[in-house]
Amino acid sequence: MSIGETRIEIPPFMLAGHVLGWAAYGAGWLRGGHIERFAAAVLLSDWALSSVTFRWYADGVSWGLATQAVVVMAIFVRLALRSDRWWPIVAAAALVLIVLVHALTMVASITHPAAVSARVGLWMVVNTALLAGTAERWLAGEPAVSRGRAWSRRLPSGGLTPRNGQ
Repeated sequence: MSIGETRIEIPPFMLAGHVLGWAAYGAGWLRGGHIERFAAAVLLSDWALSSVTFRWYADGVSWGLATQAVVVMAIFVRLALRSDRWWPIVAAAALVLIVLVHALTMVASITHPAAVSARVGLWMVVNTALLAGTAERWLAGEPAVSRGRAWSRRLPSGGLTPRNGQ
């Protein structure tokens, strides 16, 4: 694909990362519980914001992406500590490594292609963890969203509003 005089090439590794991400976000949202939906919303928001912030460079470092990585890492560490699911721990560990790659890019002489490749691979771990956690829930026969904590308005009495005659 070319835009004007610039030719854009997407390496297969990065394309696979995007496909895996979209599959994880879709599955997490459609088949996941509240934890998977929350994670899918956070990761999708991060993806959308990173399409703007990846251009914010100073001294060869993408400060926008590094800041985003720290925020997403903090969210997932909190999620891992507060949930009873296994996959947020895996995702949080990969996000800690992503932040470490950003930090090493700032202080060490890591080449840009090496840093990007490491981050893409680690993002694939995060997305695979979300996808595997959603698949585990689905294969175990757990409902997509728990009835006790349904995403609907609460009545002043504390009960849930009826949905579809339930």
